[in-house]
Amino acid sequence: MRIETERLSKKYLLKTALNKVSASFGAGKIHALVGENGAGKSTLAALIAGDIRPSEGTIRIDGEKVSFSSAKDALGRGIVLVHQRPLLAKSLTVSENIWISTGTSFLIRPPSAELLALQRTWAPALQLSAYVRDLGGNLRFYASLLGALLRKPRCLILDEPSAFLDMEERKALYERLRELAASGTCIIVITHSTAEALQYADSVTVLSEGSLVAQLEGAGAYRAYLDSVRQPQPGSTERILPQPARGGACFTLLHAAARPKNRPALLDATIEAPYGQISCVAGMQEAALGTLEDVVSGMEGACTHGTATLRSPDGRQCKTVRLSRGGLSAAFLRKNRCAIVPSDRSFRGADPHITVEQMLSVYAQSDTRQLALRLIEEAGVRITPEQQVSALSGGMLQRLILTRELSVHPALLILCNPMQGLDVQSQGNLCRRISALAASGTAVLVIGSADFPLSLCTRVYSLEGGRTTLSFSREAQG
Repeated sequence: MRIETERLSKKYLLKTALNKVSASFGAGKIHALVGENGAGKSTLAALIAGDIRPSEGTIRIDGEKVSFSSAKDALGRGIVLVHQRPLLAKSLTVSENIWISTGTSFLIRPPSAELLALQRTWAPALQLSAYVRDLGGNLRFYASLLGALLRKPRCLILDEPSAFLDMEERKALYERLRELAASGTCIIVITHSTAEALQYADSVTVLSEGSLVAQLEGAGAYRAYLDSVRQPQPGSTERILPQPARGGACFTLLHAAARPKNRPALLDATIEAPYGQISCVAGMQEAALGTLEDVVSGMEGACTHGTATLRSPDGRQCKTVRLSRGGLSAAFLRKNRCAIVPSDRSFRGADPHITVEQMLSVYAQSDTRQLALRLIEEAGVRITPEQQVSALSGGMLQRLILTRELSVHPALLILCNPMQGLDVQSQGNLCRRISALAASGTAVLVIGSADFPLSLCTRVYSLEGGRTTLSFSREAQG
């Protein structure tokens, strides 16, 4: 199946989600759809899958113009979309959910031989008899995927399939997708990961702010495109840190441990973030990266142990708190000039139901509108203070939150999953900004290294099995 879009658009009352996009997706290939949050990736996928109808433009299948009034129409033509967060009934088993998704009564029907074969091939760790409420995000994705595969799709669209997968699961998934593509299936994968697109995709379609930027064939063409948008500009901060700055430790986490009920345990984490340097912790959510974020940002109190220390630049003032006593709280961090950009920007860094002005003025008591206007201008975001936070794309929200946090001139910036939801150009801009911040003396602690250039870091910690190890230190090398 070959799918083509011609000047496809989707317009809403206050914004245009997709603007005259013309692209093609051929049979027998894996096509990556990349771009920051709000770029239009999910909108394009939803239009192709019939979830929503276009405002204008045309969709063609093998040269034939089609018009879908619903997802059922698209299913009739062999197009299946697996959502990033599939709608599954938590009180039912995986098998029961799959039969519901395929329109089959589940009450009297056990798993078929076909479903069992798909489960063994695609998701051997998934038990069809397990209740969805007991599954993690990775297995919920596979439950939805098996339902899609039962329909024998001619075009399979996956929305951020690797968001909940570890490296081995991701590799296994793409091996199966490659086999499926070899049978003639058109596969479209929405992803934020440039590494994933480079390694696995036959073509890469780049979107930005609802418009098509480029459609590239092969890893070589995509790599050349990445090199072009990553070219340092005059005065680029990529060269700001040829040698590590000589500031002392701003923040030290010593033998931190936490055992939350529903997330991986953090067993032993020791981290140091010096002034004037970028320190990074690399790892997967399954290795307790999310738990570490909660501990460091003062959001985790369950069975927590260890100590945290904050020091002044001259080393004369030193405050040490015990994690077991709840001493490391968000309030304590803020009081001691620590800025936090959480990985969950929507609900921890903001609130979808408040205005942009309210979000940006949390540190201000007066003249909140003028402050909001100034921060909006600094962030380079096109929005008004009166609009709701829910109107922001993920990339816009991150830029505004970062600008808000930096407005207090922090001694320590805790930056969690910084590349999440950003396109390549926005990632480059962010790297230059935090490099300049470190060069000015601020301690920067990055938690979550996906797509983050570790060459900017003075030290890199690896988090595996709930334990940290110092895997790289520029200071140690020279």
